[in-house]
Amino acid sequence: MRAARPTLYLLGDAHLGGQRPAREEAKQERLISFWRSLHGRNDCQLVLCGDLFDFWFEYRHVIARSHFRILVELAGLVNSGVPVDYLAGNHDFWLGSFLREEAGVTLHDDALSLEQAGRRILLRHGDGLMARDHLYRLMKRVLRHPASIAGYRLLHPDLGIPFALFCSHLSRASARDKHHDDTDYRAYACGQIDAGHDLVVLGHSHVPALLAHGGGWYVNAGAWMDTFTYARIEAGVPSLCQWDGQAGHPYQPAAGPGRSSVMDD
Repeated sequence: MRAARPTLYLLGDAHLGGQRPAREEAKQERLISFWRSLHGRNDCQLVLCGDLFDFWFEYRHVIARSHFRILVELAGLVNSGVPVDYLAGNHDFWLGSFLREEAGVTLHDDALSLEQAGRRILLRHGDGLMARDHLYRLMKRVLRHPASIAGYRLLHPDLGIPFALFCSHLSRASARDKHHDDTDYRAYACGQIDAGHDLVVLGHSHVPALLAHGGGWYVNAGAWMDTFTYARIEAGVPSLCQWDGQAGHPYQPAAGPGRSSVMDD
């Protein structure tokens, strides 16, 4: 278990490359302005909770040109002295040496454990945690196998990247209703808190959450692609925020069922 800096910033599910150009520009500009606000701070670190990209695959000599600017900004944040951890999501689990060696990001295939102010923090993207995800858990093992990766590299990037983005779009569309139900994620987090963790941080559900349970908290930063939300953990105390392009503000959940989980248990 690693020691965390005094302030943790957490965001995920931006799905860069997965929406219309105008929406892509808006979410990328806000993301860059948020990262630049952290530059040079020696009291904080950033955890990307998965699915920063709608699709990520590392060809041996090629990266998607649409991600060039965001990669430059990410490397600049690391070079300014802010450590960045990246939890592989279900849309970008083919992470590899480029982000690690060229951008300086620390990659995690599954879970990350941190300790801050004596509080134990468990962080995961969260894919495969739902009770009905049996088929997905099998598919995940197949897709992450080295033979699958080698096979996909045989596709020219001009074919492989658009095809994968099309499949990612279909996947998000079919899972839209499922993403708005975070019941299984709450149950998993509460179980991990009962087992000894103080905070459990997940992504994937796209539902911003700050749920007290016993003496701990379930935290979900929500989906940057929808709400521009992020989570902050400072001295072991979590909060949910929303970035307006210049500053962060306390997150105010939208009215309606299935869109937020901000309450006490």
